Amino acid sequence: MQTNLTFFNSNLLIAFFLFTAIATPAAAKETEEKGSNTITTTKSESQIPNLQEINIPHTSTKFLTQDTPENTEAENTEAENTEAENTEVASQEGDIELDVVGTPLVNFIEERQQSPTGVIILDQREIQRFNYRTVGEVLRRQPGVVLGGPPGEDKDVRLLGLPKEYTQILINGQRFPDGGENREFKVDRIPVSLVERIEIISNPTATQNSQGVAGTVNIILKKAPDGRVADLTVSGTTLESKEPFGGLSLLYGDKQGDFSYLLSAGIQQREAPKNKFKQTLDLQNRPTQTERETESKSLLDISIAPNLVWRISPQDTLSFEPFFLRTTEEKDATRNIDNQKFFSPSGRLQELKQDHVNLNEDKTITGWRLGGHWEHELSATSNMKLGLFFQKTDETKSKIETINSTTTTFRNVDGSPINNTRNTTNIKREEEKKSDQDLFATLGFNFRPWENHKVTVGIEGSLRDREKKKISTEQEIVPTLKQPVEKTGPKDIYTIEENQLNIFVQDEIRLGEKHTLTAGLRMETIDNKATAGDSSEVKQSGTVFNPSLHYKYLVTPTTVFRTSLARTVRRPKFDDLIPFRDSKDGTLLKPDNVGNPNLKPETSLGIETGIEQSWGNNTGAFGVNAFYRSVNDKIENEINLNPENNRFEQSPRNVGDGKIYGLRLDAQTRTPFLGLPNLTLFGNVSFLGSEVEDKKSGEIRRFKEQPSYVANLGFDYTIPNWGMNFGLTYNILPGFENRELKDGKTEVTNQAGENSLDAYLAFRLTNSVQMSLFGKNLLAAERSKDRSIFNAEGVLENLRIERETAERLYGISLSWQF
Repeated sequence: MQTNLTFFNSNLLIAFFLFTAIATPAAAKETEEKGSNTITTTKSESQIPNLQEINIPHTSTKFLTQDTPENTEAENTEAENTEAENTEVASQEGDIELDVVGTPLVNFIEERQQSPTGVIILDQREIQRFNYRTVGEVLRRQPGVVLGGPPGEDKDVRLLGLPKEYTQILINGQRFPDGGENREFKVDRIPVSLVERIEIISNPTATQNSQGVAGTVNIILKKAPDGRVADLTVSGTTLESKEPFGGLSLLYGDKQGDFSYLLSAGIQQREAPKNKFKQTLDLQNRPTQTERETESKSLLDISIAPNLVWRISPQDTLSFEPFFLRTTEEKDATRNIDNQKFFSPSGRLQELKQDHVNLNEDKTITGWRLGGHWEHELSATSNMKLGLFFQKTDETKSKIETINSTTTTFRNVDGSPINNTRNTTNIKREEEKKSDQDLFATLGFNFRPWENHKVTVGIEGSLRDREKKKISTEQEIVPTLKQPVEKTGPKDIYTIEENQLNIFVQDEIRLGEKHTLTAGLRMETIDNKATAGDSSEVKQSGTVFNPSLHYKYLVTPTTVFRTSLARTVRRPKFDDLIPFRDSKDGTLLKPDNVGNPNLKPETSLGIETGIEQSWGNNTGAFGVNAFYRSVNDKIENEINLNPENNRFEQSPRNVGDGKIYGLRLDAQTRTPFLGLPNLTLFGNVSFLGSEVEDKKSGEIRRFKEQPSYVANLGFDYTIPNWGMNFGLTYNILPGFENRELKDGKTEVTNQAGENSLDAYLAFRLTNSVQMSLFGKNLLAAERSKDRSIFNAEGVLENLRIERETAERLYGISLSWQF
């Protein structure tokens, strides 16, 4: 079955991209023949606009920009004219777009081509069209993106299919603290009602944080508008086994004189029920452990993101950008676990232990940010931007497991009569608190020393404090009531102070009419102090210099060639830096676990080259991008004999080097050449590869859980007379093999592919009311894993089967623009 599905997917992808490649010239030619005067031309690339002509309120891909009051009126008039032209062209092509409130009409294909560096831009229409609820659902459909976490939750972003710690998540251009040890941010917590746009940046410039080896996802929140906007959206969703649940979002803003404001807020409930099955088999194919679990998880997100902008003088603007995000999670699960032991060599059942486990877990994550920017125009060719922010995330978790066990032993004789039965009840409790706070400031300058140069220099500083305290206990209450026994681990309590200073300089240079070169250098210095629960502490500091170079060549007005080079870093997990020791047996099979405060960050030199072709007044585009990254000082767990105490220890170490490589293709086109001008086809496929050499065995393997490719196909169709849009997206994620050292043993995991299908139908009820129907995970995706576990000597010990399913989700949303 899996082979047939892979064959089908491969042929489907080949057919789609061959069709797009054949159709591209025809589409371009037909559009030009219909009337070249309808094609909107952009400003010549031979000129760099003055600073006062640049207006990028929604993105941080370019660092500092500011409008001057004398040009605001002219630019607004030009924007209105452009909007009118775009509307006229759209109507000529028979298109109808559902309204997007509070967002300027920007063609993201055009914007992507005009960018001096490579970036994928997701605008409001892409975000809202399929009624995505969270940022994770949006990103799943993008080139080279894999989402981790349980099926249907879409919370951990894995660009290029790499582990989540290689992807950087930014909110308005800055990292936001979260509870994860891998410095990740769970994007399923951010509702799309807050989001203006999303940028996926492959190779950073010097003005951007360097911690995205696989890439950076920059989530831009909604900004204060230039006029009144008001939108109320109500949504309702249901699962096959759950009562209906829903959400509410409000967007309201206006501009009064020199002051503009926006209130963006929302509340939404999410349900994530799961059914899990796990079974471990011995070498005789006998089940030694069988586990069945039913899980019910309910999440409630409350979000507030106001934005206030005040132009206090012709040269000065103040902005206030608070952000609040709170997620509460309630999880209840029931597990039934059967453990069996067998006599050797007879194979008769020796012991059967049956555990019935009730799990109750409550978690609350509260994050907020306060601060803003002051922008000052120094002259007609220079400006300054100063930002100051304080942000904090608190996470609390309370977990109780009640384990009722029945253990039955048997005699080693025919018929296996019962020898003895005993019952026990144990309660495990876990209380965990995490706090992560950060004070950071930024100061940057834009200036133009010569006509063809735009120079940016800046400095950033941050003071970060992180605390974790997890207390675990276990108590037996049957057959006798005993005192609780503490099970707190040696790295469950720690504090980390991490101070960072960044200095950067960048020059964007026009080399003639068609060439742009963006060169920069970024210095990042970090000082760490890690303190374990026993008050032992270790300090560490280091400085890295990260150069970047981006070249853009406008081959034709619709063809862009880019190549870039940038150095990035991946910093160690927080708890890997703790000076702890968790003593086991100290043997090769059960080594001691120890931290490594002397871990160095991984560094990577990434090279990307690509070409993009657009056509049909930027209604169609095709892009091909090749990438290569060398990775130095890769961090992995390793077992070594400590000669000082003659004990084996497992710890994270910088074990060696690796490389990542691949090819991304993406396409989008309307199809007037098929007689279907209202049909848009889109798709992308990313071929992914990587290599890591095992330092001891010399074996070459891939990075953890990286698939060989990931792809998305879909279409969108418009019926103008009915005011209706509908479409489908099909996500293809093949299986992979992964090898991991864990507790002195090697786990080899083979995970089957996961394909998913989403659909939507949207239509307008009145001029101010629109309705959408949508379905998610329509294929009821199942996660299937087979694990082979080998001991330290490479001998197979057992096999493990894991199956996990998520339910289909159906929903309706109603949006009122008032």
